Amino acid sequence: MEKWKKRSVELITSLLFGGKVDMNVMPLYPQKYKVSERERPFFKRSLPEKKGISSRRIYNMLCELESERRAGVHSLMVLCDGDVICECSADGYSVNEWHVSHSMSKTVLGMVIGKLVDDRKIELEWKVSEIFPEIAYKDKRFPLITVEHLLSMTSGADFAEAGAVTERDWTVAFFSSVVRFVPGTKFAYNSMNSYVLARIAERVTGRSFGSLADEYIFDPLGITNYLWERGPEGTEKGGWGLYMSAESWAKVGYMLHCDGVFMGKRILSEEWVHASSTVKAISPESMGNFNYAYQMWVGRDNREILFNGMLGQNVWICPKNNIIAVVTSGNNEFFQDSPALEIIRKYLGGTINDEVDQKSIRLLASKQQTFFNSRRWVHPRERGGGFGYFMRIKSRTAFDTAWNEILGNYVITKNNATTMPLILRVIQNSLNSSIDYVRLYRVGEELILAVREGGEEITMKIGLYGYKNNLCDLRGEKYIIRALGEAVSDPDGNIVYKIELIFPETANTRMIVIKKKDEGIIRLFLSEKPNHRLAENVLHRYRETSGAISFAADLLERRIGERELESLINRVFNPMLIGVSTSLSDHASILKKENERFNTESGTIKIIRALVDRFFKENNE
Repeated sequence: MEKWKKRSVELITSLLFGGKVDMNVMPLYPQKYKVSERERPFFKRSLPEKKGISSRRIYNMLCELESERRAGVHSLMVLCDGDVICECSADGYSVNEWHVSHSMSKTVLGMVIGKLVDDRKIELEWKVSEIFPEIAYKDKRFPLITVEHLLSMTSGADFAEAGAVTERDWTVAFFSSVVRFVPGTKFAYNSMNSYVLARIAERVTGRSFGSLADEYIFDPLGITNYLWERGPEGTEKGGWGLYMSAESWAKVGYMLHCDGVFMGKRILSEEWVHASSTVKAISPESMGNFNYAYQMWVGRDNREILFNGMLGQNVWICPKNNIIAVVTSGNNEFFQDSPALEIIRKYLGGTINDEVDQKSIRLLASKQQTFFNSRRWVHPRERGGGFGYFMRIKSRTAFDTAWNEILGNYVITKNNATTMPLILRVIQNSLNSSIDYVRLYRVGEELILAVREGGEEITMKIGLYGYKNNLCDLRGEKYIIRALGEAVSDPDGNIVYKIELIFPETANTRMIVIKKKDEGIIRLFLSEKPNHRLAENVLHRYRETSGAISFAADLLERRIGERELESLINRVFNPMLIGVSTSLSDHASILKKENERFNTESGTIKIIRALVDRFFKENNE
């Protein structure tokens, strides 16, 4: 088994079952070093009716998106003929703040490569091994891999995304990997193809990939509010790691829709636009309704074009109706098999021959203002009204005294959890940390949450009447965290305390439920969006592509049962922590007893660890 695969499985089993391996197998380094600015709107805003589209159609689309439980939409922007006819965001998000794009980044990377091809600095037929002659390769088929194979995801190289959190030298690991088939004969989606393209761009120009992206794409489009994370070799990740707003992505989509021209200026050649948006590889039906071109997707049955990123990030271009839709989300999905995208295509991808309905204009305007309110997990309190509040005799945002019951300092039992959602921790290589204590206190009319993790304290204001904005440093990385809290009664009349932490620049949200167990003891139930369903999808995907991982998973399921494995995954993503108040005289002994329970491995866990260790010793794949 290749080293990176072994490390990936060890990492997964350590997360699930606890283990000996250091979960941060690659040293932690800050990747997200700044937060988003607030952009000015760029595109002209217009009514749908001016484009021959009824506001009722858009309203119905928004209603269906909101009712589809699998579609956790953060922001949506729709353009027709270059004007914005719909823009809306769930509370806490904005079309004019950047949002992680994941694999939509590949499309910008492909455009940079296209410029270099147009300038004759790169040839599609060049062999990758000849561009990096100093790096040794192992597989005899590796010299067959060309630049075009990387662009079309047909290289066959096996070193994939999972290796990003287990290896430091990505380029060498890519060259050292097995080539699963003759390059150019099959489609195999792999973000490391994109990363190597970024490295090629640097090699042939002698410049950083970031400076090339600035010159060729961002500067001509007037995009200044963005961040592209770098890998451990110092190169932008290429295939992922780009943060841009929905409106900035609309610029990229509109430029491509206009055959490479933006605001009268040519950005990409017509030849490259045509070549990069023409099908080069047939993707599996399970991945959705699109085949692959050069770092973007093309409709199987039509000329629709798609930039797609995992967890529900999409730019959809429908030339037939001159429509571009940008959607950012937090969904349990990898590719473009997306319920949200299907709803958008249903309403905007077919024949549009609407009768103008003026009465629907106000209806749509209201819906855009309240988009996704029915899906709130935490509800803000209503502000006070009346003469007393008008005269400021009474406070409009009085503290909710129900929170007084749990204010205090709590030491937390041993755990593997943090403020940052687990999926985000894996992506950002920030796994070796845990919550030490939680402090809830009041300052004036404000509720404050302080969490100590990884040796540092994070302090956040928790809004009770709306999200409070917090700028937080999480182990050297900068994040906006918007927080909202609510105290509600459960069916038994007990108070349940809910705190939602939105990471609006990402696809991820942390939810915390606090329940009082005994006097001075609380239970914290942590969950997140996207959630454990995504991890189950990951496991399923690797079982399909790796015989070793499939064998290991089958072996575990036979010994402990499929349901038990699913239950373990669920507990990792939704842990329950115990907090013991330091005001209790015997808090140390209570804490010790709870920690002993955490340290006691069940027979099942011991069997699992033994099986995993044995598997690695005996497997020679």
